[in-house]
Amino acid sequence: MRKSLYLFTGLLLLLSSCGGTDTKNDIVLDEKEESNLNQDALVNFNIPSPSEQFALIAKMDVVKNTSIMHDPEMADRYTTSSQKALNFGVYTADVAYLTSFNETNKYLTYFGKLEKLGNDIGVAQVFGKQLGELAKKWDGNADSLFRLSDETYNKTFQRLIEIEKGDELSLMLVGGWFESMHLMIGSSKGYGKSPKLEKAIADQKLVAENLLEFLVSYKDNAEIENYSKEISSILKIYNEMDCSSSETKVENANGKLNFTGGEECNMTEKCFNDLKKRVEAVRTKIIANN
Repeated sequence: MRKSLYLFTGLLLLLSSCGGTDTKNDIVLDEKEESNLNQDALVNFNIPSPSEQFALIAKMDVVKNTSIMHDPEMADRYTTSSQKALNFGVYTADVAYLTSFNETNKYLTYFGKLEKLGNDIGVAQVFGKQLGELAKKWDGNADSLFRLSDETYNKTFQRLIEIEKGDELSLMLVGGWFESMHLMIGSSKGYGKSPKLEKAIADQKLVAENLLEFLVSYKDNAEIENYSKEISSILKIYNEMDCSSSETKVENANGKLNFTGGEECNMTEKCFNDLKKRVEAVRTKIIANN
């Protein structure tokens, strides 16, 4: 069964949660998209790219904090394929953070490490050409760089599954998600001082659930199984949030399907602090050279 990453749905969920309205988890799909989502041959996982997430977060009540990004020099010290795949994901998130906060002066350094790791883990046949094109087209403009980076992300991940690089892709997604969480939490002004960001972090529960579902197909890989358990531990913390549910409603407005309702959760101080502690512990393990 072919697996497809429907990144746009995750983006729409994040957009609805960050808009500051009372509408809960609003998703808008046209009828063609809705039909595609219901095809029996597809399993859809709502995992937004780091670029999609940071493009929104950069406009919130946050503090830009590039000092907490991963050291690019560490890329040369990883020896196992699992370490390299995990940290390919980490650097993907770091690149997205840089472009979203217009720190393009550091981009090429991180970009070079992505190229190296991509070659080392055997995904250069997918990423190599696209990454090279990104470097050639880069003009120092953050907006154009964001579009190019996101296009590359979306085009290549499905191809990795098709060429049986699902294990590598799984670890890339794990590394990217934990680094994204690390950067989001590290960009907060402190609990209660960045409410929009806290809402975005709360909504990462859905992303974590979908990522965990995606990893199930690759649980025979010991590293993937290990990080699946780590994500499960994160979801236990998310269950501490203050959540409420309402009936999901679907309305058809001029060919657009509007989904409203579902679960809405608010971050608590305990949950925020517990997430920070656990994310940092897992992220430290991911980037460690041992």
